[in-house]
Amino acid sequence: MFELDTLKRSDVPRDLLKGPDVNFLLKILFLDWLVIAACWVCMFYLPTWTWIVWIPLIAGRIHGFGVIVHDLTHMGKKKNKPLKWRVIEVFAGYPIGTTINAMAYHHLRHHRNTLFENDPYFKLNKKCSKLKRVLLTFGKGPMLPIFWVLRSAIGTFSFVFPKLRSVYAKGFLQEQDVINHKSHQEILECCLEDIPLFVFHLSLFALAISFPIIFSYFYLPLLIGGTFCIYRLLIEHEYDIVEDKSIYTMIECTFDHHTSGFDKLFLGPHNIGYHCMHHIHPAVGLQNLPQLRDWYLKNSKQYSQKYSNGIVA
Repeated sequence: MFELDTLKRSDVPRDLLKGPDVNFLLKILFLDWLVIAACWVCMFYLPTWTWIVWIPLIAGRIHGFGVIVHDLTHMGKKKNKPLKWRVIEVFAGYPIGTTINAMAYHHLRHHRNTLFENDPYFKLNKKCSKLKRVLLTFGKGPMLPIFWVLRSAIGTFSFVFPKLRSVYAKGFLQEQDVINHKSHQEILECCLEDIPLFVFHLSLFALAISFPIIFSYFYLPLLIGGTFCIYRLLIEHEYDIVEDKSIYTMIECTFDHHTSGFDKLFLGPHNIGYHCMHHIHPAVGLQNLPQLRDWYLKNSKQYSQKYSNGIVA
């Protein structure tokens, strides 16, 4: 067992620190869509009262779409995205109203400034009581997918009208700092990527007007998936300002949660529940987080003491 004051990230075996795997992400994306397709078949053929089962299951897989895109953002930025990246973006990002660029903009800043004054997620999810957390979950959760889809519309207009880009960045990409030349270029790239996304959702909504079943089969689970996502965001951190991003700070202010098989269906899909591990080692792929957690349980007194009675939910 390492002493608390000597444990360093470099102490972790390198084979536990492998990055995201695009083929793994494609595999779980395919499985998510397989589950959704099976639920749609059940909804079509079984009585309506059974939808209480199928809709949450679909919502959990939609929640998982966001986790898949999230993992891809940690693979770095590419000016010309490989075909596999585009497949993931279209089949995981587009349904939930985001692109790789847009998620990378706010999510990578969250890791760069975790619980600092300019952490974009700290501004969105301030520390709150359990009651307020419940109210935020059900108040903001259904609005999250609407907010993301609306962002694609504002991004499209911002590409045409440059004066909107500051509003777009501050209001929809959660930019907390002064926009400089580098960030302006990044904003422009997000706007450009939002154009096909906006066309996708405009077309899907028009189709839903003609075929209202789409509202029940897709839009309702999408809103519930947003609720799952907001709840997860609110429990992942102790929302207090910190001074560093050391292992020990991350263990104290970031939480693992909902890592059981059942919980993974809804609130912790694709190992995102190993959130403390993710913040200590953000470049590690989701598929490696359970093994990484096992190493910390054996070698970190602080981590093992915190989770000695199981995962904190």
